[in-house]
Amino acid sequence: MLEPSDFEVNEAWVAFRAHDSFLFVKDEPYDVYILMDAASTYVFGHVLSRTVDGSPDARDVAALFREAWSAKRQWAKQLIVPEGSLAEGVFKNQAEKSGLAFSMVPLSELLPIVSPLKESFSAYFGQASC
Repeated sequence: MLEPSDFEVNEAWVAFRAHDSFLFVKDEPYDVYILMDAASTYVFGHVLSRTVDGSPDARDVAALFREAWSAKRQWAKQLIVPEGSLAEGVFKNQAEKSGLAFSMVPLSELLPIVSPLKESFSAYFGQASC
């Protein structure tokens, strides 16, 4: 399993779905994707994606990466995304445009990094935890 202590700050960013089931916003199903630093677990921001669209809009992901760059004033060395993510393509494309190496790992490997946020998100929105 990957732990925050396995990374230095800004070495790796993680992009993942914040919840296990979609949220309804004005009767439309949405997914929420988070971008965070793997070491500090600092959340740069999020993007909403209509579930029927499959993955977030590329412009929204590009804006999220700009927010992350603004917070750190540098790019991470790599972006990690859970295997099987519907947003894999859009995050991989943006990582490559930004010069980040891209890797995928099973979500179970990322749980020490992402679980606290996923659990908080689920508790706040009343959904089952990861």
